[in-house]
Amino acid sequence: MSPSLRVLALAACAMALCACGGAEPPPLIDPPPDDTPAATDPCAPDGHIHREPGGDWCHCNRGYRATAEGLACEPDPDYVPSEGFSFGDNGEHACWHVSNGPYVTVTASTTRVPRVDDFHTYYTVKLRPEGGQYVGTFSYKAFATGNFVIYLGTPDVPVSLVETAIQATVTPAGTRPTDNHCDGLKHMVGYELTDRVQYTLTLGPTALPELGLVIEHLP
Repeated sequence: MSPSLRVLALAACAMALCACGGAEPPPLIDPPPDDTPAATDPCAPDGHIHREPGGDWCHCNRGYRATAEGLACEPDPDYVPSEGFSFGDNGEHACWHVSNGPYVTVTASTTRVPRVDDFHTYYTVKLRPEGGQYVGTFSYKAFATGNFVIYLGTPDVPVSLVETAIQATVTPAGTRPTDNHCDGLKHMVGYELTDRVQYTLTLGPTALPELGLVIEHLP
């Protein structure tokens, strides 16, 4: 029997089986996708990956570190848990910048996210009106791993910090008033941040159209 006739014969047999109630071959079903964190993120579950033009890297959770080779997180044998957040000099150095600068003014916008990550800089932050109050979103990239403090001219302003890449809110490590070093900065919000990580800082809503702002890394 020629190959073409053999194919026709097999097809006829298959049709006959179906017509007579014979068992149909099971449909082909693709295996379900593996949605576990490890399947999509090599740094999980003890961290998450940052994909950047300069190369991918692992942002590991506190108490873990990136492995020397490959993309993965491992326990950090040198990690010592913090015994509470320290605000250092409680605003003395930040207040020096209120009197001595350098000074930068940034204006919140719905079309761009201004940066507020210049070192040792006093920012005048102009917020945008929204819903009868004022709010602003800004970009901050940490330049070290450790304790950072956001100093504000008033304690009456909601502060939110989000890790931009994964849209995860960073929980403040502490808040308190500054000591009486200057009138320009009255409130401190402390965070534990990671080198090279991009954050989104949102201020407001507030009744104030502009604020004084300093962000410092505490060595």
